Order: sequence, then C-alpha cells, then structure tokens
Amino acid sequence: MIKNGEHFMIKEMHEKGMSITQIATELGRDRKTIRSWLQENETKKYQRQMTIRPCLLESFKGYVKRRMEEGCLNAVVLFDEIKAQGYAGKTTMLRHFMSPLRPTVISQATERYETPPGQQAQVDWGLFKVKWNGTYKRLYAFVMVLGYSRMLYVEFTENERLDTLMGCHLRAMQYFGGRTRTCLYDNMKTVVSGQDEQGEVVWNERFAKFANHHGFVLRRCRPYRARTKGKVESGVKYVRKNFWPRVQTFTDLHDLNLQARAWMDKTANVRIHATTHEVPQERWLREELQPFNLTRFEAVYRHERKVSSDCLVSYNAHRYSVPHRYVGYTVEVEDQNNGLIRIYTGEIILAEHVKALGRHQVVANKTHFVGIRTTGSSKAATPMPLLVPKAIPEVVTRDLSVYDIFSEEVMTS
Repeated sequence: MIKNGEHFMIKEMHEKGMSITQIATELGRDRKTIRSWLQENETKKYQRQMTIRPCLLESFKGYVKRRMEEGCLNAVVLFDEIKAQGYAGKTTMLRHFMSPLRPTVISQATERYETPPGQQAQVDWGLFKVKWNGTYKRLYAFVMVLGYSRMLYVEFTENERLDTLMGCHLRAMQYFGGRTRTCLYDNMKTVVSGQDEQGEVVWNERFAKFANHHGFVLRRCRPYRARTKGKVESGVKYVRKNFWPRVQTFTDLHDLNLQARAWMDKTANVRIHATTHEVPQERWLREELQPFNLTRFEAVYRHERKVSSDCLVSYNAHRYSVPHRYVGYTVEVEDQNNGLIRIYTGEIILAEHVKALGRHQVVANKTHFVGIRTTGSSKAATPMPLLVPKAIPEVVTRDLSVYDIFSEEVMTS
C-alpha cells in the first residue's frame, strides 16, 4: 500500500519528466502500481477492514441480568454459573457488562488489626430470609472466623438462642480442630448481660461457664465500634454475596448446611484471601489452635420421652424412630436447631434424624426395625365353631330270661 506522501512524490517526479520505469526503480515499486497511482487524481483514504465477531457473552446476557435482578451482584459467582453453562469468555467481559447495571457500593475504610496465630476468633450472626409456602421465613447464619488464617465456619439455624449459640461454637471448634485463646463478640444479648457501675462488661453466666469449660476467654469489641470485629463482619458479607447467591433451592435446613459445608471446603477456605494473599486453609496449618474440652458441657436442653411400642418417640407434633430394642425405655431428645434431631440414652446416640417440617410427620430409619420377631408369615386361620355330636344314651344290658318273665305276665293277665 502506497502512503499519501509517496503519492505526491510520484506526481512530482512524473511532472519533472521521469518515466514510469524510472519512478518504479527509484521507489522500489512495481510499474503497475506507479501507473495506477498516476491515474488517481485524489489520494486514497486508508480503510481498515473490520471483522465483526459474535460476542461470547451475548447468549448469557439475559441470564446475567435475571440473576442480578434477584440480588446476585458478584461477578465471580456469575462467572462460575455461566461457565458451567458453556461460557468461553473471561471475567473481564462479564465485569464490563455488569458495571453499568450494578448499584454503586461505597464502603468506609477502617484500621485493620492483625492477630498472631491462635490468638483470636470472631463471632457474629447474619440474618437471611427465604420464601417458604408463600411467606417469608427468617434463618440465622452463625459465622466464626479465625483471626490469623481467616478460616471460616458458617452454620444456618432456626434461632439465635443461647443453646443454639453454644452448639454452634462446639461444632465450629470440631470443624477447625481446636479453639483460639480468645473469642470476640459484639453486644449480643446471649453473650453480654450488661455492664456494671464501672462500665465493665457483665457476661451471661451460663455462656461464661461454657467458655471456661472449653478454655477460651471472652472479649467484647469496643462499644459503638462494631468494625473492630471487621474480620467476621467481612465473613458475614462474604457468605451473603458469595454463598447465598449460589443457593437456588434447598429441601430443609440440614440440606442448606450440607451446601454450606461443601462451599466452605471447596470455595471459601481454599481461595486466595484478598487481605492476606494466602489460602486460609494453608495459613490454618500455622494457626496453633489449642484443644477444647472433650467432656460434654450441658449446652442443649434435652427432652425426656418414652419409646412407644411402635419404636417411635414423639417430639413437637412429630414422631422419630429409635432401634426396636429400646421400646419402653425413657430416652432424651436433643433439638440442635440446625435441622437435626438427636436421640440419646445417657451419652449414647441412639438415632439422628433430619428435623421434620409441618406437623404430624413420621421420620423413620428402616434399620431400626430390623430383627423384630413375628409369630409367622402366614395369615392366622379364621375362627370357626366346633361341631360336637349329641351324646348317645347308655343302654342297660339284661339277660333274655327277664324278657320271658315279662311275656308270661302279659299272657296271664
């Protein structure tokens, strides 16, 4: 392609009397090219040939818009979803599309306080709503974050009561494999009862005994400075923005917690954390957690029930099965308020069931009925009356001479 400057030079050289061959030799061009340009009165404008390629995101835009209208504004979550549907592009294209559609979020900065390994865990609740039979139902997410490694534990519950809180602590310590030296809270009523005349915190007596039993010290964040527990606040936000949008359906609270456990193991605790720039699960290996008390603290109230002859135990208008050999026993029902029911005799777990929904449901484990003896597999005979023949009267045996006497008497008479 001859540039505009060369076109003027060719014109000028030709006007000075140079032949086409001389001009082509001088400029190193083909004679046909020189001749063609000499025939042009105006300089040709350069036009770049544009190849229009179909947008990789085009077929997924409707889905992305719908999910954003549902409240999912996290590009990473949506990228995972459309990638599973066949999207071959990158997150850059997706973010560019989402940018004008998402509301502007302004976050306030605060000074970050880093803790050494094994020093502190932070705890908070998150409120979530679900649509249940045409109405909205509240669920509560217990979130614990280890301060050093940023390992996260989340469990959804029916309420925020003290028994529920202590049960969640125990299961979190089991998940982490230990406990930190301190645990930080805000002014939640199940933990903080108030403050004394000197302004010192007054802890809930039962929860303080629970903490002492397992060996960790209670700490309260500064009043009106809830962001001093920013690690767990960020954890609650992360659950809300990254896990919650992934949940499209769940059958019950237990199913929701199974999805949360899979998300913790496959996403939350194996990602590169934005603050530490390390994987929480890898930093957890350096967390230096202390062992908690394996002796059970009576954190959850147990309800005594008697096992009926059909191997079932009644609780909250539902019935749950136990092994048949415990028929007639008095057992204890423990409601963990996280979608599970456990039935004990002493410290032995007889049964664990997913908590029933609605009313008057029977939740049974078929193995609990294996081995029950029966009288036989055939049907019992239909009762029928017994035909007893009438008894034959006894006949007196006499000698024949007696009958001869009777006949003589008849003849003489």
